[in-house]
Amino acid sequence: MDNNYISRTEHNEYVRRMEDEHKRLNNRILMLEKTSAQMHELVKNVGIMATNMKHMAKLQNDLNERLERLEQVPSNNFNVIKNSVFAAIGAALGGAIVSAMLMFL
Repeated sequence: MDNNYISRTEHNEYVRRMEDEHKRLNNRILMLEKTSAQMHELVKNVGIMATNMKHMAKLQNDLNERLERLEQVPSNNFNVIKNSVFAAIGAALGGAIVSAMLMFL
């Protein structure tokens, strides 16, 4: 009947080992909780960054459109000036022809 019981020193050793194991497990749980919190923060920041990137891409597209319109202004002005010069030359030639015809009449 005495073989079913353990001594006090064995029991104390068992308790000490169990407490050590609980400490190790508690430390692992705390580390996992910190890691989980860091991951949550990272996911949240990535979401914010994605929103900002989307906004920046939209702004960049808008700026590209504005730049294209600004780049077209000088060519449009050149076309207007070119057309005006051709119209003036045509008017001068037409006026000269009409004047020459009137002089011969």
